[in-house]
Amino acid sequence: MISKVTKYGLALGLSATLATGVYAQEPNTSESANPEAAIKASLEKLTSGAQLGEIRPSVIDGLYNVQIIGGPAVIISADGKHVIMGEVFDVTDSGLAPVQDPYLLNSRREFVASLGEKESIKFAPDGETKHVAYVFTDVDCGYCRRLHSQMHSYNEMGVNKPGYNDLGIEIRYLAYPRAGANSPSAAKLESAWCADDQPAALDKLKNLETVSAATCEASPVEKQYLKGGEMGVTGTPAILLPDGRLFVGYQPPEQLLQTIKSK
Repeated sequence: MISKVTKYGLALGLSATLATGVYAQEPNTSESANPEAAIKASLEKLTSGAQLGEIRPSVIDGLYNVQIIGGPAVIISADGKHVIMGEVFDVTDSGLAPVQDPYLLNSRREFVASLGEKESIKFAPDGETKHVAYVFTDVDCGYCRRLHSQMHSYNEMGVNKPGYNDLGIEIRYLAYPRAGANSPSAAKLESAWCADDQPAALDKLKNLETVSAATCEASPVEKQYLKGGEMGVTGTPAILLPDGRLFVGYQPPEQLLQTIKSK
């Protein structure tokens, strides 16, 4: 089942395994000659069979990158014996800079370009749309509800602030039920995507109201959950920009605007 292993369990399990020095079995000669087989065998053992994304060369020569669906991305040696968890940084004249994986950037751009009209639920400005942000969301996520509550102007500690739409940012929601594609959260999201008025249904769910349960063949919930995991989504909200940059976590409207403008 997709939802069997959480990102936290995966991360803790991998960390504990590495900390205690328990590695995958020594690969045989044929495995050493076939990095994908050795890596797959090691990670399946470490994660109790969690679904894996594509095994591909890392930005570090000789190492490979694998996204564990619903869990962390790891860098692993060709023989499957050594795993690195955490961000990779470039050494620049001005210090360390996080590496943007070119494969993932391109994959995310292609995904955004492939989205059909009904695959995202849109909340657009009344006036001109200056920017677009795709947000992987879960209706049972507190910070997702907070983000949604700031679609328009809002008051924070006595100060009126502009919302996403007020700043010209169109929010296009994508589905990412954190508990998995077969969870109650996924069923709620599917009801929103299958509703006649998608924004109204999602708005109700974000405000802890109920909507009529619905299913439909066109529901993108499972597909988006799996694709999100492949592209590095590990929690919600996760903000995906059309240029391929991904930011996991809530950003208030003015911060998101600055993020969009920064390159």
